[in-house]
Amino acid sequence: MLYRVLVVDNSNHDLRHYSMMSVFGECGFEIAGHTADLGAAVSAAFSREYDVLLCINRPAAVIATDLLKRAAKAKLTAPVIILSKVNAANDMRDCFLLGAVDYLTEPVLEDDIRAALLRAVKTIGRNITNAEFDKAMKDAFELIPPDVRNAGFTEKLRELLIRTQGGALTVEEAADHFGFNPDYFGRYFKSRVGMSFSEFYKRLTMGYARLLLRSGHYKVNEISDLLGFASADYFSRVFKKITGELPSKYKK
Repeated sequence: MLYRVLVVDNSNHDLRHYSMMSVFGECGFEIAGHTADLGAAVSAAFSREYDVLLCINRPAAVIATDLLKRAAKAKLTAPVIILSKVNAANDMRDCFLLGAVDYLTEPVLEDDIRAALLRAVKTIGRNITNAEFDKAMKDAFELIPPDVRNAGFTEKLRELLIRTQGGALTVEEAADHFGFNPDYFGRYFKSRVGMSFSEFYKRLTMGYARLLLRSGHYKVNEISDLLGFASADYFSRVFKKITGELPSKYKK
C-alpha cells in the first residue's frame, strides 16, 4: 500500500520531474495528484484522499506558510513537506513553527527527499495509532456498565490507558496507578466492570489490533511488537481467542 502525495503548487512545471524520482516509490509513496488550490489541498488531506502534502514555494508565490496556517486551522494532522525555490531563512523558520515535517531548498538531493519522507512516515504512523487507539478505547469503555462510569473511576482508567496505549501492562502496574494493592484492585475492578482487568485490557488491545489491521498500514508482526507480545504467533493466538478471527483475515 503506497502513501498518496498531493503536490501543492501554483505551477505544474516540476510535477513530472518529481514524479519521475525513484525515491518516492522506494520509500512507499506515489505522487497521486496536483492542485494550486490551498483550501482544496487541506480538504483533500483532511478527508484522507491523500496522506502527505508536498508544497512547492516559488519566487512569485511563496505559499507554504499560508498552506500550513490553513492546515492548522483545520486541525489537519497529515504531514506537510516544503520544497522551496526561495532560500529564505525567515520562511523556513515560520514553516517549522507552523508544523512542517521538513523544509528543503532547491536544488534538492534524493537523499534529502528520502529523509523527509521517512519523517512523514513516522508522523503518519503516529497519527494512525493515536486515532485507532482512541476508537478502541471508546469501544472498550462501552463494556463498563453505565451506572459505574463515574468521573473519578473512568478518568483514572483513561489516564492509565492513554499512558500505555496498548503496550504491555500488568495488573500490578494498573493497581499502582490507582493507588491500590493488586489483590484489592482486582476485586475492585471486577466488581465494577464485571470482568477482570486482564480480560478488559485484552479486549481493548485486540480491538485496537483489529483497527490497525483494517487500516492496512501495519503488518501482523509490527502490531505484535507494538502491543508488547513476545512473538507474532502468540499474538495471533490471543487475537483468535478474543475476536474469533485470525489476523490474516485482514491482509490487503
